[in-house]
Amino acid sequence: MTRRAAIGGLLLLAAAVVLVAVADWSTAVSDQLLFGAVALGAFCGGLLALMSAVAGYDGLGLRAWRIGPWSLAYGAFAFGLATISWVGPQTGTAGQILPRSVLRALWLIAVAMTLFAIGYCVVPRMARSFGRQVNGILAARFTDEVRGPGVPWILFGAGAAGQLGVAVTSGHLGYVGLGATPQAAVAGYSQFLALLGECVPLAVAVAALRAYRTRRPSAWATLAVLFAGAIVAGAVAGGKTSFLVAVLAAAIPRTMVRGRIPAGLLAATVAFFLLVVIPFNQDYRAVARGEVMLSTRQAVAAAPAIAGQVLASDLSPAVLVQSADYLAQRIRTIDSPAIIMQRTPGQIPYSSPGQLAVSPVIDLVPRILWPGKPVLNVGYQMSQEYYQLPPQVYTSSAITPEGDLYRHGGWVVLIAGMFLLGCAARLVDEVADLRRGAHGMFLIILLFPGLVQAATDCATLLAGIPATALLWLGAVALSFRRRGVPTATGGPAQSPPVRSRSLSSLA
Repeated sequence: MTRRAAIGGLLLLAAAVVLVAVADWSTAVSDQLLFGAVALGAFCGGLLALMSAVAGYDGLGLRAWRIGPWSLAYGAFAFGLATISWVGPQTGTAGQILPRSVLRALWLIAVAMTLFAIGYCVVPRMARSFGRQVNGILAARFTDEVRGPGVPWILFGAGAAGQLGVAVTSGHLGYVGLGATPQAAVAGYSQFLALLGECVPLAVAVAALRAYRTRRPSAWATLAVLFAGAIVAGAVAGGKTSFLVAVLAAAIPRTMVRGRIPAGLLAATVAFFLLVVIPFNQDYRAVARGEVMLSTRQAVAAAPAIAGQVLASDLSPAVLVQSADYLAQRIRTIDSPAIIMQRTPGQIPYSSPGQLAVSPVIDLVPRILWPGKPVLNVGYQMSQEYYQLPPQVYTSSAITPEGDLYRHGGWVVLIAGMFLLGCAARLVDEVADLRRGAHGMFLIILLFPGLVQAATDCATLLAGIPATALLWLGAVALSFRRRGVPTATGGPAQSPPVRSRSLSSLA
């Protein structure tokens, strides 16, 4: 399998070279963008296949939900194929970006992804061994058996309490009721409450694992209720990612138990996302954050009527096309490195590379211990600095680790940073290896959106990892039985028998 992956990767890289040659031969910028976008998609696909072959992964590492391979797969779409939407006139902030800057950014991402793949493959053996030791320690102390039927409810209650606490103390819920400035309603305990809110998808994952293994009607009912609750909570907060994370939380346990990615579930998810989630989210945000901004309570009260209108509308193929076009523009992340390369260092000087080390440390200090800690909202700052938006317009522009590294010193910082990021992704994948136990699924769910989607700056990305690790360990201790602890039958706790298509088939 790895040999075939290597051959396929080389073929994709060759196709990328041909497409680049065609793009250079063309004189029309639109054609160059088109062929360049497809070339980058093929290039990332080739890197994915080669990286998986070197690492010895079956199924390109995607079936085992590894962060590294999924990062390259997402990059092929977000940086590559989604850039096709640049063919044609642009509006909004994208209208400030020159097409030539987009072409330069495609080269930057190609270099960045190459260094990421190299770092992933050549990470020191000591680091890989450390990751396996952490995984082994958890496997030695905890079984893969959920403690009991009440665990998912406890996790969901803790997560709901955290999200409600953020809404009550800050006055906003996600994108709803958001104030005009990022300093609004910043409390010392907001970080803790936000972290506690991450327990919601973990509850879905525990419920799914128990349902797929026991197949009891009560376990399926718990999964249905908590899955629906997670989707509703994310919807009223005005987000779309929460829906995908809830699906991820249900899909990973199913993959672990049955040994393959649930293609049917993912296809249904995509259809529902395009037909219902995106139209609802657009209408809901338009109402909640229109000319008259609604309060959180008013927006939540209006959500059921908006959902009813979306479900009652004509769910036709035209809606699919409109949502797909909207999604391509939303996940398109080439804009960030393009605008940064366009204005740095010519108009905006490089930021100090030292900030990459200092900012995560500042972010790590809890606000309850440092009430005057500055608000490091890099996306909001970028909106003003690079897009010249007025301060009263509170919108956070995607920055991406690649763009953030480049603006802190150019190519040298980018190359070094992406290499280290690849090493870090390999370390995470060794720690969360699902072949050695179910405990890693929590860590994957918590880190997957931030590391794979990677639409934020490096400081925010790095600063959240320690708290996420603590939440992961706490959730594992709460959710799984300790080895040697008697079960309800009186015998010692044991892991359920592994099926022929379960964890042992993941690679």
